[in-house]
Amino acid sequence: MPIWTFSDYVSARGFNEIHEWLHSNQVPKEARAKINARITTLRGFPIFPEVYFSAYKGWDEIYELRVTYANVQYRPLGFYGPTQREFCLLIGGIEKGKIPKTLLDAAEARRKYVLADPNRRCPHDFS
Repeated sequence: MPIWTFSDYVSARGFNEIHEWLHSNQVPKEARAKINARITTLRGFPIFPEVYFSAYKGWDEIYELRVTYANVQYRPLGFYGPTQREFCLLIGGIEKGKIPKTLLDAAEARRKYVLADPNRRCPHDFS
């Protein structure tokens, strides 16, 4: 039985933004499978191992999943919440040296939207 649940950010238009990113041209299907496998694994850990997951320096509430496939560093960003034992994925990105500030700003804005309206998230879509 999973200890954690993962959710995906839903836009004001009702689109699952994480699912959209995972199925975009940016993420090959093998990378998508690895990201989903990582999420499945993390659901069973009481504390997320830092090798797979870490706080993003300078952004108190934003965390990154660390997944590498074919020498590309995929970095879905999210936060703990809005409920206990839940991690909400906010935006997907690729790290090239560091995460672009625009992605971090967007993640923070989305975090605030989810906190204000928990319906702005849905269970993570593994498809």
